[in-house]
Amino acid sequence: MSEAENDTIRLQGLALGYPGRTLFENVDLSFGRGELTALIGRNGTGKSTLLRQLKTVLAPVGKSEGEIFYRGMPLPQRMIAAQISFVSTDDVRMGHLKVYDVVGLGRAPYTNWIGRLTDADRAAVKESLRLVGMETFGDKGIDTLSDGERQRVMIARSLAQDTPMILLDE
Repeated sequence: MSEAENDTIRLQGLALGYPGRTLFENVDLSFGRGELTALIGRNGTGKSTLLRQLKTVLAPVGKSEGEIFYRGMPLPQRMIAAQISFVSTDDVRMGHLKVYDVVGLGRAPYTNWIGRLTDADRAAVKESLRLVGMETFGDKGIDTLSDGERQRVMIARSLAQDTPMILLDE
């Protein structure tokens, strides 16, 4: 693997869209660690769809059109959460969860099957909350926060996930 492929996501021949509506065909792009890449376009042109495809929330249009590679190799579904975190624009409503618990969900790729946080996980959660200026909000319910505060919590969750790549939708 070349140095350029280290921590790089590469899309090859990807088709994106929804049933009955293709947004992109034959997409060939790469996004590297340490790079800032912006997708610019009008509403409805497929920017969020592309980001969700990278996080594999959507299936490609048609039958397995295109591939997503990480470090020069196809990225298996089970490894995605340890490599890519995603902050969407969706309104986050998580019932009666506390801010600390929501950010703790970012540590899920590293916990055991029951999701118990280790001391290192708890330290990552606290540091992530500090980085977004929400360290005093840990015991507050996520549903009691403003939209902007909830978005900062979701960024903290992504930071706690500790991935080499973070996708931010708007």
